[in-house]
Amino acid sequence: MRAADSVGNSASVAQLLIAWQHTVEVHSDPELLAALTRDHTEDYGPAPDPREVG
Repeated sequence: MRAADSVGNSASVAQLLIAWQHTVEVHSDPELLAALTRDHTEDYGPAPDPREVG
């Protein structure tokens, strides 16, 4: 926070706090945590080019 304050920009600190909040949300939901941390052995095929989606 001191470093961010010294340059007058707290955006990085705000982003860090948001990331921590999301981590806590995932860890507080056992089903979501299990889904995000299990080994995914399936191949879902090639990913589409994002410029062509939409």
